[in-house]
Amino acid sequence: MAEPADPDDPDIGARNALRLIGPDPQNWVPTRVAPDGRPIDHNVIIVGGGQSGCAFAFALRRAGIGGVSVIDMAESEARAGVWLNAARMNVLRTAKTLPGPELGIPALGFQSWWEARHGRDSYAAMELIPRDAWSE
Repeated sequence: MAEPADPDDPDIGARNALRLIGPDPQNWVPTRVAPDGRPIDHNVIIVGGGQSGCAFAFALRRAGIGGVSVIDMAESEARAGVWLNAARMNVLRTAKTLPGPELGIPALGFQSWWEARHGRDSYAAMELIPRDAWSE
C-alpha cells in the first residue's frame, strides 16, 4: 500500500502529475556494443546539467529514449546551470506566462511551483520571475 501524500508538501501537485503520466516508455533505442563487445550505456550525453539540460533529459526519456546521461562541470547539482553561476540580472526578462521546460504539463510549470510556495495572490502580483526562483 502506498504511503499517504503529505498535504503540506509544496510539490504534491508535481508528484501527482508525474504519477498520472505514468512510467517512462520502454526504451526503443537498440542496444549498441563497442568493438570489444561491451554494451554502450549512453544513447545521449547532454553536456550541461542546468535547467535546459535536465528538461532535455526528461523530454528524451518521456519519448522512450533511454541511456540518457547529463554531465556538468559544476561541483554539485545545486550549482549547475547559468542561473546561479553566470546570470547577472535579478529577474527574468521574459513574461511569467510563457511556457518553460514543463513539456506542456501545467503542474510542472513555474506558476504551479510558485503558487504552491507563495500563493495565488503572490503570483498574480509578480511582474517578472526572480532569477533565484527560476533556478530553484
